[in-house]
Amino acid sequence: MKSILLIIPYFGQWPLWFDAYLTSVKHNPTINWLCPTDCKIPEEYPENIKFLKTDIKRLNKHVNQVVGCNVPLTPRKFCDLKPAYADIFEEEIKAYDFWGFCDLDIIWGDIRQFMTPELLANYDIISSRKEAISGHFNLFKNTHVLNTLYRKIPNYKKLFEYPEFQWTDEQVLTRCLKEHPNFINLSLKIYWETILCNQERGRDSHQEYEYNKWKWENGKMICLKTNQNVMYLHFINWKRTMQYSEVLYRDQPDFFYISFNGMHYQLHSIIQRRKRDFINIFKGYNIQEKQRIRRLKLKSFLKKMKRKLKLN
Repeated sequence: MKSILLIIPYFGQWPLWFDAYLTSVKHNPTINWLCPTDCKIPEEYPENIKFLKTDIKRLNKHVNQVVGCNVPLTPRKFCDLKPAYADIFEEEIKAYDFWGFCDLDIIWGDIRQFMTPELLANYDIISSRKEAISGHFNLFKNTHVLNTLYRKIPNYKKLFEYPEFQWTDEQVLTRCLKEHPNFINLSLKIYWETILCNQERGRDSHQEYEYNKWKWENGKMICLKTNQNVMYLHFINWKRTMQYSEVLYRDQPDFFYISFNGMHYQLHSIIQRRKRDFINIFKGYNIQEKQRIRRLKLKSFLKKMKRKLKLN
């Protein structure tokens, strides 16, 4: 069996769903996690996650030495550094066949059901997104070429040194793998054929504000509407609306539900669900996204009109 290490630095304060995250980690005993952090180490946690106690200042110094530039390291800036994790955490990845990066706004399903022996034997890079590198789950074979692949990104030092997030992990690396000669000439075998996490309307990881749609049960992440399971639930927009979690790692639960506002053991009533469905018609996530995009288009149009008026 190919060994896998997922690297997830996290600084600040653990999110309220962290016990649920650890519960889903425990149910993937053949996958390992490395978590550099300045947060308080939990009293109880799974054997397959290692916490590397550090602080951003100390880690920043190490990062700069490895990548050869001055990175203005912040929790958000870690996303730009994801392709360089193998280089940064060289000692920690040595014993593994694959290393990868992921996120913390996730509840894991059965990873090995999707990361099959055949897949790991035949591919150099494996993404959970379709035709793109995924910042929330991506694996790389532990080889010198792949561990230093980020150095082939044109102007990678400028991207790393820019204070704001530059989408190096997903957009930049994806474009390079598809278009840049430095990458194409390597003839890397990449698996990004389908979306392996939750998806709505053909997109990954953007959920409507729903109750009772997702259930974690004995290591499986199940969509109750379709009865299908996915490798993980990535609640990228729910972390803004998540208000509570009843799940405690020490209780070792067999199941729990994930809704847009919390993680819970009891299902919401039919009345609660119907009320939420009605609200979604006017203030649902997809409705709000459409309104946001229309506002941006209007703002862009007005700017163009002002420029034309000035020229005239």
